[in-house]
Amino acid sequence: MSKRGMRCATLGRRPLTPRKRMRPRLRHLRRQLEIVLLGLLLRVLRAPSRLRLAVLHRAPAPRLRWVAIASGLVLLPSLAVGGMLMQRAAAREHGASAPLAAGAPEPTPSPATYAPSVFAAAAKRPPAAPVLPRLPQVDLNGLSVAGIPRAALRAYVSAAAMADHADPTCHVRWWVLAGIGMVESGHAHSAGSTSPHWNGIAKPPIFGPQLDGKDGYDEIRDTDHGVLDKDKVWDRAVGPMQFLPQTWQKWGGLTKGHPRDPQDIRAAALAAASYLCAGSADLSHPQGLATAVYSYNHSFDYVRLVLTVAARYAGLNPDSLGVSHLPHDKQAKAKPSSSPTPSASPTSSTSATGGTTSSPSPTPTDGGSSSPSPGPSGAPSLPPVPTPTVLH
Repeated sequence: MSKRGMRCATLGRRPLTPRKRMRPRLRHLRRQLEIVLLGLLLRVLRAPSRLRLAVLHRAPAPRLRWVAIASGLVLLPSLAVGGMLMQRAAAREHGASAPLAAGAPEPTPSPATYAPSVFAAAAKRPPAAPVLPRLPQVDLNGLSVAGIPRAALRAYVSAAAMADHADPTCHVRWWVLAGIGMVESGHAHSAGSTSPHWNGIAKPPIFGPQLDGKDGYDEIRDTDHGVLDKDKVWDRAVGPMQFLPQTWQKWGGLTKGHPRDPQDIRAAALAAASYLCAGSADLSHPQGLATAVYSYNHSFDYVRLVLTVAARYAGLNPDSLGVSHLPHDKQAKAKPSSSPTPSASPTSSTSATGGTTSSPSPTPTDGGSSSPSPGPSGAPSLPPVPTPTVLH
């Protein structure tokens, strides 16, 4: 009898069967397959109306049969991947090693610690968001895709798709944007995103603290004449993705000749995706992903947190994104950091301008480090993750 069985027998309980222990993994797998099927359905619904009419109403029976066959061919890979994942879950349960599917290699751990020179180019880029002096706590075990507001999730997925279309070599993922959105503003939690009818615009608007050089924040004088952050003396980060006004002016973009609103999570997510891809890094590799996020916010602790949250949304081990190989801010700085002690929990307060002051980013609290011993060096690609789709 195994140690687990002996312990359960001593306590008078029956040990869990392998089938019962696999149920949470199978439920997660079923949800991922549902997400894939919903994504395919949305592609059909978003197809041009003429095409849908031609296929569904005007096409002859033989053509409809070909459409059905093509749809089956699209679904077969998803089902094959699902079967492979179920096989691997069962193999892990019994202590065996399941064969890997072709084209989906297991990520190889990155070097023990990334060299500081890796981030030299990223450190020279103007950051998208200011460095936060403290990181409140968040329960990572409570994170799930289902907890992301519908409008926010739709914005992340759409922004990643548009960025991938504009630059196919970037490979920015929706769950990376979701990690940034969670860390920066809790997906606009204090600005109405919890409402089922939220339209994606932060109300009240989200403004970060004044960047006046106090309390550990950077000192940045006003760059937008108060147009974006309502402050004509100091700059303040704005919107759900907490862009600095000067960075937003470059990456925010235009709609019909008018500047986009940084309080609109759709515009903010698209700007974040465009910014991440502008560094010429391949975000399908852990090192490229880490340097891109570091350019967004020049803090290693911030990068570790964003990637940990993103991994939870993607259903990945944070170590597959290279989290365990990133330094901490105190390790990377030549002189000790003057940042205050981390706060116990995230808070938000109403600002003097009528908006909401963004909460500092949360620190993961999942009961301990999940970092294994450093493995061999390499530049692995991230595993494929289904794209969630939220129907209108």
